[in-house]
Amino acid sequence: MTTGYYTSSAQVPLSDPGRVLHRLCKHFSHKVKAQWEPAQGFVDFAVGTAILRATPHALCLECEAGSRTELAEVEQTLERHLGPMSGLPDDEIVLVWERPVSE
Repeated sequence: MTTGYYTSSAQVPLSDPGRVLHRLCKHFSHKVKAQWEPAQGFVDFAVGTAILRATPHALCLECEAGSRTELAEVEQTLERHLGPMSGLPDDEIVLVWERPVSE
């Protein structure tokens, strides 16, 4: 598990966030450590971590990494896989990553 100093978060509205959380975590578990329950998941990438939370109408993503570059890599990995795992076209998924002001 990477202990990071840089964090970001984003939300994506989905009709079935729990299903997408499950599909993402299961997909990632073929290459990296991933754990999930119906409403929360955790993925431990080599460069950082991601916590996924399913709310009734959105999937919330929280990323952490040791550098800005690694944080961007975690974010981009989630973005690349979100479309295929959600069944939505990439142009329908808009993630706006929020970072604490101090970063």
